[in-house]
Amino acid sequence: MLKILRFLFAIITISFALYGMLSDDFSYAPLMLLFMGGAMLVMGIEEYKKNKKVLATLLVAVCVFTFYTSFEILLH
Repeated sequence: MLKILRFLFAIITISFALYGMLSDDFSYAPLMLLFMGGAMLVMGIEEYKKNKKVLATLLVAVCVFTFYTSFEILLH
């Protein structure tokens, strides 16, 4: 289940990134960051299950920062 979520979040993130690069329209950048944060969260959970707690903590910290940045941009 986590692999499917990670793959789905990665595909959505890449789609928003490609759209922004090809059309020079970066209005969907906060959504791209939101889905990238979701992918980082899923990766952190997977690493935590593998008992790699340092990497899992780093991934979750990056996820929180990415979520904060995304919400900050969306609210302004």
